[in-house]
Amino acid sequence: MVQAYAEIVRYAIRPINEIYHLVTRGGQHTLCGLRVSRIASNHSGNRLQLVHQLPTDRNICKHCERIKSQDTEA
Repeated sequence: MVQAYAEIVRYAIRPINEIYHLVTRGGQHTLCGLRVSRIASNHSGNRLQLVHQLPTDRNICKHCERIKSQDTEA
């Protein structure tokens, strides 16, 4: 379960789509509950990979965005 007002420390992307996810401290799961791969790869694929900078060329996951807005209201 994600704690209220989770600190966003990283982002996660899948090379095959245009969405990024918010990753909280610990870096194992996204805010919306997806598991982040610990294996770094330059290959295209379906694994969520950590990135340290905000991917400005992608859109935020609608579920991460909703959860973040709920956490900041609490």
